[in-house]
Amino acid sequence: MTFKKRFVVLFLSVQVVLSADWWGICTPTEICALEGTTVELQCSFTYPPTQDGRETSVEKRVWFINGQNNHPEDLMLDPEYFGRLQSDCHGDRCNLTIADLRQSAVYKFRFTTNHPIKGSYTILPGVNVTVTDLRVQVFPGYSRKDMKCLSRCSAWPASSYIWYRNGEEIQNANSQEYSVEYYSKDSYSCAVRGHEHAASPPVCVYGSCHQVVYDKRRICALEGSSVDITCSYSSGGYIMSKFWFRPDRSHMWKNPSIPEDLMSDPQYAGRLQFLSVPYGRWTLKIKNVKASDSAQYRFKFTIYGLEWRSILPGSILTVTAVQVQVMAVRVEPSHVVAQLVCHTQCRPEHPMSFEWWQNGEKKFTAAAGPKLEVSLYPGEYVTCAGNSINSPRLYALSRPSVYLSDAAEILEGRPLTLNCSTNVSASPKHRWYKKRHSNDEVLGEDPELVFNSIKSSDSAEYWCTVENQLGKKTSETVFIDVQYAPRSSLLFVNPSNVTEEGQFVTLTCSSDANPASSYTWYKDNRILTQKAQKYSFISIRPKDAGTFCCESVNKYGRFNSSSVFIDVQYAPKFCLVSVGTSCEVRKGASVNLTCSSDANPEAKYMWFKTNGDLKVSSESIMNLTNVQPSASGEYYCVASNSRGRCNATVWLQVEASPMMAAAFGGSVAVVVLVVLALAAFLVLRKKSPSNKCRESSESKAQSDGAPNCGNTSSKEEEDLVYSKVSFTKSPDGPIYSNVTPAPHRRLMHVEEDEVEYTTVKSADHVSGLKPQEGADVSELYSTVQKHHN
Repeated sequence: MTFKKRFVVLFLSVQVVLSADWWGICTPTEICALEGTTVELQCSFTYPPTQDGRETSVEKRVWFINGQNNHPEDLMLDPEYFGRLQSDCHGDRCNLTIADLRQSAVYKFRFTTNHPIKGSYTILPGVNVTVTDLRVQVFPGYSRKDMKCLSRCSAWPASSYIWYRNGEEIQNANSQEYSVEYYSKDSYSCAVRGHEHAASPPVCVYGSCHQVVYDKRRICALEGSSVDITCSYSSGGYIMSKFWFRPDRSHMWKNPSIPEDLMSDPQYAGRLQFLSVPYGRWTLKIKNVKASDSAQYRFKFTIYGLEWRSILPGSILTVTAVQVQVMAVRVEPSHVVAQLVCHTQCRPEHPMSFEWWQNGEKKFTAAAGPKLEVSLYPGEYVTCAGNSINSPRLYALSRPSVYLSDAAEILEGRPLTLNCSTNVSASPKHRWYKKRHSNDEVLGEDPELVFNSIKSSDSAEYWCTVENQLGKKTSETVFIDVQYAPRSSLLFVNPSNVTEEGQFVTLTCSSDANPASSYTWYKDNRILTQKAQKYSFISIRPKDAGTFCCESVNKYGRFNSSSVFIDVQYAPKFCLVSVGTSCEVRKGASVNLTCSSDANPEAKYMWFKTNGDLKVSSESIMNLTNVQPSASGEYYCVASNSRGRCNATVWLQVEASPMMAAAFGGSVAVVVLVVLALAAFLVLRKKSPSNKCRESSESKAQSDGAPNCGNTSSKEEEDLVYSKVSFTKSPDGPIYSNVTPAPHRRLMHVEEDEVEYTTVKSADHVSGLKPQEGADVSELYSTVQKHHN
């Protein structure tokens, strides 16, 4: 609570009450202040730290004006002071702030410790607060009259005063005294600067003058009652018109500088009556007053067509309701026990009689007075009546419930309202909460929590509380699940989309959707059978390579991920070499040696000659021109990439004369026929276009273009495989042979095709056999390796 208007003049004498073990002091002990201002009282105290062998502590602090020192009536429970007090206690000091000061009284402070016998002490004599008003006293003189601004308090400091002539401020008149001409026809008033609302009533210096004096500066009335606001007025001329007005409603008129008669204000229609008997007094009667009627009211009149204006305050009306105030409450398992007081914000002029009602039935007569102790169960209520004006109902609250405006599915973007409902008609204080991680977020204090367009981030637990003077009740939590269509779809590859053959690879499709998405997988624009969130390869193979994407779907929509290409890499394998000419290589001729392999990424090649491991080329095809006999020998190539390597060997024989070539060729022909027959019987499953030595054949792999991810079109072509067999004879006798497959055609759906590679190689144990010695070719044997990929 904050009290803004404060004016305190202190003229004090300090009195200390001492004893052997304790003492206390209030400063100041005397305060004189204007009516309606704010004052602050201060008391400090001390007490023995131990008494009779036990440690001492303060348990209760009380300010009071009524009751005996040992039986004080707590000022905080006095209805006359409701809303006007603020007590602030820290340690051994207690302050009391009183706003809107209305009456003189002696305020005392008492504290109680935990000692059962010697634990209560009252600080005496307390603080004597005198409430005063101002008046102008006129002193007669020879040619002038002197005036003085007086009150029951001593004078305020110089230049603290304001003087008014006919209701208008006199400039530079700041002292407590002011002089005027003897025959002045004007009225005069004074005030203390900063507290103009407490100005004195105007007085006439000589005979009659222009003045308005209000009978009461403050009037308190109960809602629904009637109130009279009366003033006395006089003038030095003929009054042509007069009326009442409200300064705070001047902005509503066409000309704000000219107040308007309340009779023309629709707020008061049918509720005003004017009484003007006897002459010189005028009464404004307001019937069935409302809280909105609380305001300052002033009286105006015009003389000879000229309006007499005054800025002096009029009568201040406060319209109050009868209320039930809870002084103490004890919560039991099934009900509450409350100590109640029937009160108003201000005390009406006429004495009040009280009645108490419980659940609509009169339970307590007027003799019960304004205080009551009662037990109330959830849903029950109590009211009080003062001068037949009923207070609002005070309910013992039941546990509230939360209701949703839409009990069906809650879709993002739609409106939603949560209602906190109780079983009482009087509206308590509401508060909404949202569970956010470990904290509870307060959302509002209205009975309804409205989402004009609910978002997915609003998904959470919600609950509400209702609270009044008898306690607080909390509802059960309600979970709001905001649903929405997939708005993202992401494809993740673990460990990477570039992987090595044989690794475990997992594809995961992640989406933001509620309810959770189901998933459809695509490879090279063909729907796969897998429907789970993850798609795994236990040991990935080259045929598994391709372009993948996933689609997230729930009942509100769908969303496709971006495409990811899975590249399955492996070391070179099936290294093969071939001689690009006829079997006879004569001196001076040219010959191409070709090295090939199956690899991803594409292999790099290097050629070596066995004698000395001399590097002779870095290309897959090594071209030899104008060969000489010295070029004869064993050549081998190495195919390598980042995943590994493989190698293959070939023997090149350069003949010095045609006869030697012919002899060598005849011997070789027999071996060729035997091995070709064996290879044709055991190996070749596809038709070969040629069986000539060193004749190469090529096939070009073709594939269809890939449509966008999500389509299911594909085209297959016939798979043709060609093979090539070549043989050479070294001078020492070893025979080298190899079968060279042409590049096979890779189709889009590699997992449905099977490619066979065949290699025919002579056995090592015949390496010393020489054909010219008539060796039996049947002793040769070949091994056939069949590779499936």
